[in-house]
Amino acid sequence: MLNGQLDPAIRPVSDNFAVFAISRDLGTIKATQAPVVWAVGYTTDSAINYSGSFGAPPTSRSPYYKTRYPTDEPLASIDTIFCGDDVFNNKVQIVDFLKDFTNALTRAQNLDSKILQAANSVSNNLGDLVSASIAQVFGSMQLTIGTDTHGNLNMSDIMMFMKNIGGVKKK
Repeated sequence: MLNGQLDPAIRPVSDNFAVFAISRDLGTIKATQAPVVWAVGYTTDSAINYSGSFGAPPTSRSPYYKTRYPTDEPLASIDTIFCGDDVFNNKVQIVDFLKDFTNALTRAQNLDSKILQAANSVSNNLGDLVSASIAQVFGSMQLTIGTDTHGNLNMSDIMMFMKNIGGVKKK
């Protein structure tokens, strides 16, 4: 039940077994309106343990976004607004993502259109397959940054990793 209780604390998902719900009263819809945007995510640090050489101990690598947001607090901002009658409105935003949603959506649609058009030029059946798999490809990639001996991010040590998302396994 969404009872309007406010808990503005940013904490790990497993802390106090946090459960959350998102709702928005859209009222009566008579025409297409501006999009209602939600963003749910999680953060990790380290992103990967990497062994560059045979026998070398693994080194911890951070997600590249840590170059802009070293901690989670500046990544998400929370504005609590008093609306009267003991009602509060929490405005939570993943700053850059939500501020640029419309432009990001346009760029994503343009990229998808170009990929679909190129795939369809090869075969009419190929377009849907390629279009469906592109999200898996992007979702499997992780841009990382290394650290120096003092734990500071090393801007000259940037690597991209890709998770194996399936395929043929050789025996």
